[in-house]
Amino acid sequence: MSVVTVYLLAVALTLVASVVVVLLLRRPLLNLLIDLCGTQTRAAFWAAFSNVTLVLTPLLGAMHRQPGAGEPAFELAAQLEWALGGLLASVLVVGVVLARSIASFERMRGVRARTAAAG
Repeated sequence: MSVVTVYLLAVALTLVASVVVVLLLRRPLLNLLIDLCGTQTRAAFWAAFSNVTLVLTPLLGAMHRQPGAGEPAFELAAQLEWALGGLLASVLVVGVVLARSIASFERMRGVRARTAAAG
């Protein structure tokens, strides 16, 4: 297997893995964002933004690591390591941002509920 074939295979596998993650998260993410953002339009923007991030980050990792002249299977694994690391990092960042947003949203909901009960 040539170096170019290993490289292109790793990029293709990265793209497939990224798209699978986006498809798995698409519906729950959109539902959560609708709740947090308040409108379908805002939620759709942030869902699209998240999806682009979840695809481009691992692709960047896959394209950054170029295989050497070693054993093709090990070179492929090394390149996929960068790509999957990028995918994991982007999923974690989206998760942290959403967790913070949910906490903030819940605090604001509590303040509104207490204000409404007092008034």
